Amino acid sequence: MIAGGLILAVSIILFYSEIVASIFGFALGSLNVIIGILTPRTVGITIPADQAGPVKLSIDKGVIRTNIYAIGFSEKKMVLRKLSSANLTVVAALILAVLGAVVAGPFGIIVGGITAFSLQEFVTQRRRDEIKRGNILDASGSNDLEFPYDEIEHVQLLGNRIQIHLKDRAVRMAISRRSARILGPMLERIIPAKILSRPVPSGKDL
Repeated sequence: MIAGGLILAVSIILFYSEIVASIFGFALGSLNVIIGILTPRTVGITIPADQAGPVKLSIDKGVIRTNIYAIGFSEKKMVLRKLSSANLTVVAALILAVLGAVVAGPFGIIVGGITAFSLQEFVTQRRRDEIKRGNILDASGSNDLEFPYDEIEHVQLLGNRIQIHLKDRAVRMAISRRSARILGPMLERIIPAKILSRPVPSGKDL
């Protein structure tokens, strides 16, 4: 919403000098505001009130390379449900940036990039809501990942990154700093035997 508001403000300034750029900015600025209204902020970590249930902890967003996942922890496994890919944002940004460059010059390129990011957040939130209505531990999608705890050698928490060390590779995942601050104590309760605080040599990465 803030980005949309700034775009609309600049579009007003450009109205008398760059009418086409102003109209383009109004259109995408309004779209950003609408997306902002429809897309709630992520809550980060969720701890279910019913700890007797299968889900012990969930995280709204984890990033592995260019892929974004919702993460669920049970007593026996860690599941990553695919939300979206940053590649989609890159493609959308290129398309909107080219369109913006043709229509509104440098201003259009910036507006196009911002709008592509907003669209990704909107699509990601829709997918996240869909997962929450079902079972986050059901890794039945072709792009979902599942790590049973008995296949994990250890887990490291390094700042806002989680490193999952398996027998043949290490999976590195970035989470928000807000989530990282409270994740450690929660994982100590769920998988205390797997948490490792000291650095170890890295293996093959995913």
